[in-house]
Parts: sequence; C-alpha cells; structure tokens
Amino acid sequence: MKYFLILISVLLSDIIMGQSVTTTSRPIWWDSPLIEGRCSAVRFVKVKDNSSEKVREKAVKMVFGNGLSDTSGEISIQGSRIVWRNGDEIKNARVIAEHTEETTLGEVTLGMLVQVPKYNNALFEEVRITDRYPFSPRVFVPGMEQIYKGSVTKGVLFIAGETATGIGIAVFECLRYSKKSELRNTHDLARRRKYLNEADRMRTWRNGFIAGAVVIYLWNIIDGCVAKGEERVWIKKCKMGIRPHGTGSGAELTFGLNF
Repeated sequence: MKYFLILISVLLSDIIMGQSVTTTSRPIWWDSPLIEGRCSAVRFVKVKDNSSEKVREKAVKMVFGNGLSDTSGEISIQGSRIVWRNGDEIKNARVIAEHTEETTLGEVTLGMLVQVPKYNNALFEEVRITDRYPFSPRVFVPGMEQIYKGSVTKGVLFIAGETATGIGIAVFECLRYSKKSELRNTHDLARRRKYLNEADRMRTWRNGFIAGAVVIYLWNIIDGCVAKGEERVWIKKCKMGIRPHGTGSGAELTFGLNF
C-alpha cells in the first residue's frame, strides 16, 4: 500500500504541475513533414543564402517550383498570400508562418510553412498552430491520449497506475478467497475468528485498490479531454465552401464540395 500511495502522489503531482516541454529558438513546425488536406497541403520550405532578400525570393519560388511546368511567370506577395501569374494562369499559396536564422558568418536560413492548393481554384482549409486536440476515443484507454499529445511521462504514469491498482485488486481478492477457504475448512472458533478478520482486511484492501483504479481512470479521461499537448500544425477538413476568385478578365465565385 505504501508504494501504491507513492505512485498515486507522483501521478497527481505530475498531472497538477504539468509535463515540462523543452523549448528551443526554432518553432515547433520547423522541418515538419507534409500535411495533406482534402483541398490543400501544408509543407515546409527551407532555403539558405548569404542575403536575406535573396533567401526570401528563393523560398517563394520554391513554393511553386514543384507544381509548375514553367516558373518564369510573375510572383508577387500580398500579405500572407503568394500569387504566381503567367498570362491567364494563376496559382495561389498562403504563408502560415516563417522563421529566419542567421549565423555568425552571415548565412541566412529561412524556414517557411506554406499552404498550397492541390488543384486550381481549390479552397484553403483552415490551418493553425495549436496545442489543442479534438476529442478522441483514445481517452478511454489509460495513458494513450497523453502519449499522443506528447506527454509521454504522464501517459506512462497513468498506465502504471492502472496496472498497479489492477494487480492490487487481483492479489488481495486472491488472498481474501484463500482466507475464506481456510475458514470453511476449520471448526476451531479461534482460527475461524482469525480467518474471518483477515478476510475482511483483504476485502478492505481490495476495495481500496478498486477505488484507486476508478479515480485514476476518471482522471485519465478528464485529463485526456482538457489538457493541452505539444504544439502541432492542424489543418481542418474542408467539406463545402464558397470563395471569390479573380481572373485576368474578371471575377467569379468558386464553389467547392467534398464528400
């Protein structure tokens, strides 16, 4: 019981204090893999150069470099929007975030998180960098949601807590059953009284571990639902939307439906 109480204390202190996350000067999305949405994709672009102006120009060209057969068109930046024009052909992209690093030798590295459409006139899904996670059935499996959110220590503690209480329930239920068996096999009053008291004690311990298992499990569900996790790039699934679209000869409305 002493070790069980120590485990519960450590678990609760970790939940209350939260898991410390090591931070660096680089953002969480640096070197992030390609994230696919239904209408668009979010990818990371990294460029090095000796000039801050040239490095941005290279990064912007790289955004469309893999998706265009001809990169000789005009590229312009309008706020967070990047537009490529070549005659009547227009392609758009959106800069979600960017980060610049400069070495002592004067070399500049620009990292850019960019959202690009999968096809012409595609809708841009909502994208954000967040530490919030939607509800998932993983919360009903002890520790799984915490590990998924990046709080590995907390998740392992939840798993260890449920395992320890489960073992405690099984051990003390076996001991209680053993004392009940010895009680049925003797007619000595002193021994019967002793076995009965010991069986009651084992039942109390078993019930204590059951209560502990319930508390840890409920805490696991609550923590899995409300606790923040590691920051991540999140892209919303686009189902239906209407957006304005400009062409060289006029303007139009684009309707997108995904199912």
